[in-house]
Amino acid sequence: MPPIAPAVSVQVTPAAEKSIKKGHPWVYAEAVVKTSREADAGDIAAIFSSKREFVALGLFDPTSPIRIRILSTKPKTTIDSEWLTSAITSALEKRQKLFDDPDTDGFRLLHGENDNIPGLVADIYRNVLVIKIDTAGWMPHIELICDIFSALVKPETIVLRLSRTIEPTGKYSDGAILRGRPVKGAVVFSENGLLFEADPVNGQKTGFFLDQRENRAKAGKLAKGRDVLNIFAYNGGFSLYAAQGGARSVISLDIAPQALEAAKRNFALNPQLAAKHETICADAFEAMKHMADRGRKFGMVIVDPPSFARKQADIPNALAAYEKLTRLGVNLTDKDGILISASCSARVSAEDFFDAVLKTVRKSGRKFTEIDRTLNAPDHPVGFAEGAYLKCIYIRLS
Repeated sequence: MPPIAPAVSVQVTPAAEKSIKKGHPWVYAEAVVKTSREADAGDIAAIFSSKREFVALGLFDPTSPIRIRILSTKPKTTIDSEWLTSAITSALEKRQKLFDDPDTDGFRLLHGENDNIPGLVADIYRNVLVIKIDTAGWMPHIELICDIFSALVKPETIVLRLSRTIEPTGKYSDGAILRGRPVKGAVVFSENGLLFEADPVNGQKTGFFLDQRENRAKAGKLAKGRDVLNIFAYNGGFSLYAAQGGARSVISLDIAPQALEAAKRNFALNPQLAAKHETICADAFEAMKHMADRGRKFGMVIVDPPSFARKQADIPNALAAYEKLTRLGVNLTDKDGILISASCSARVSAEDFFDAVLKTVRKSGRKFTEIDRTLNAPDHPVGFAEGAYLKCIYIRLS
């Protein structure tokens, strides 16, 4: 079986060689010493040391700061359709237990670098598969990827989503339908028995934030009889679970009106939820301060902000933002209330995030008990340091 693309020989720095041998899946542009020719996106990079010793095979992307994404460190590997099929099959098999849940049909099937297929993500919403590409290296291989998923998963529709850094080419644009029938509006899928809308064509990420499924469920189990404030609510994921868990009332707060409209529609999809649901469209920091100044208190406060640290230089400001949100959240949490704080900033370590939250809670002077800490969801495995992006802490305040 022929390789999926021509090979180009690449020499890397000793530091990059060492990093690859330790299992890191990226080679940055500045670590490339020389190439045997001018390579195209999607070519297979055969990486060698300065002593001409084999190091790895990777996917080349001439336009990205991450110049090569590692596919294999085994010297006699051929990166062909059989290799890619095997790699995707392995990722699906890891999630087999999840597929057996009749109440859930939205999952991450493939988690990029963490499933040893860097730069390629796949999510399924009922019968709609969304393929997200984070490197132009996969663009020449889109049809092969579709063929493999069509055979293994048999979706009715395949949607393409592109990272903002990738230039669309021809029919391969962001939101394009690659296979099957067009997607008209939202796709409704089930998560632990709750119905949600996903927008695979125009929504954030692949249309929904599947990675918080387990945290949503955990929050729901703690919500019984409580008035719940969900900050950065987006389309109301945590809010619906709180209502399902027996919350007395739920407020979804977000700065985006279209997100709150989606939250209302999600509640409408689940008429069995009895909790009173209110939406507030406002800046989170300002609204939290305003509520605290008015003496508002809640039995549960959920703080799940977007990423505050997209680059290394953002880390100090991100930690300051988490501390400020925690301070505001503590002020809004009633006696015997629960504060739930999450972070999706990969550059902020779990240790630094948990320390920032707990330090702020201690400064408040309130007695507290840490209920739990969680990390990545099971269908979002961690295969390298940067893959450990999600963390969440549950605190009961006296």
